[in-house]
Amino acid sequence: MPPRLLFSDVDGTLLGADGRYAMSAAELAPAVRELDLVLASSRTVLELARNQRDLGIDGPVVAENGAVMGWPSTDSLSSVGLREDLDGRAWRVVLIGMPASELRAEVREAAKRLGTTYVDQEDVDPALGRRCSVLLRPIPGRDFDALDALAAVLRLRGLSVASGGSWLAVTGGADKGDGVRAVRDWWRRAGREHALVAAAGDGDNDIPLLLACDRRFVIARDDGTWHPALQALPGVECIETPGIAGWCDVIRRLTRPQEM
Repeated sequence: MPPRLLFSDVDGTLLGADGRYAMSAAELAPAVRELDLVLASSRTVLELARNQRDLGIDGPVVAENGAVMGWPSTDSLSSVGLREDLDGRAWRVVLIGMPASELRAEVREAAKRLGTTYVDQEDVDPALGRRCSVLLRPIPGRDFDALDALAAVLRLRGLSVASGGSWLAVTGGADKGDGVRAVRDWWRRAGREHALVAAAGDGDNDIPLLLACDRRFVIARDDGTWHPALQALPGVECIETPGIAGWCDVIRRLTRPQEM
């Protein structure tokens, strides 16, 4: 039988705020013999390559909320995107969304008009190599609602503003759903079919991710509640076990449904 395919968010879904994964590489190994696991996150290709190494997995990644795609470099992909060496491996990186420089100009202009101050991840950790997204958070001592007006203006300009772990991620022209479709199309052309395509996520940036898949899992927040926008999507399965432990339930549902 063809393998199953799982697209998974990272922060708050399979990776906790304390840096602990839901499963170790050894614990995950039996599951990835039965399913292909693709990380889909606001993180960069470099960050996701490191997450793959930690988890003992390989394959494509959906980075920067779908604005950037990454594939391990092979001869068949030699003409695709840009070749980059990331985390000790060769990758083909495809830029889909609006360039970060253009997004940053939009953010700065809107913030100046509103008198809003913020922290840009690029100023904190430029080595992450963010290409088609800008990540923001409030200045120290302020709550995230301090960025509400800025987010509203950016959305009116046609940009996407969604959660990105402990940041707000600003993108344009792409979302995680686009990443799902790109990966599925690539695997289809490579002759690899999947019996089922599923997704797991916990935040508002996962709405297009879940909608692009056949089976939709919503991970509960640490307080046991689910993001209301995800909970309202059609056909979702809300996992009752809160936090990253709930991701283990998703893996069991996909690989050992008879135990659930």
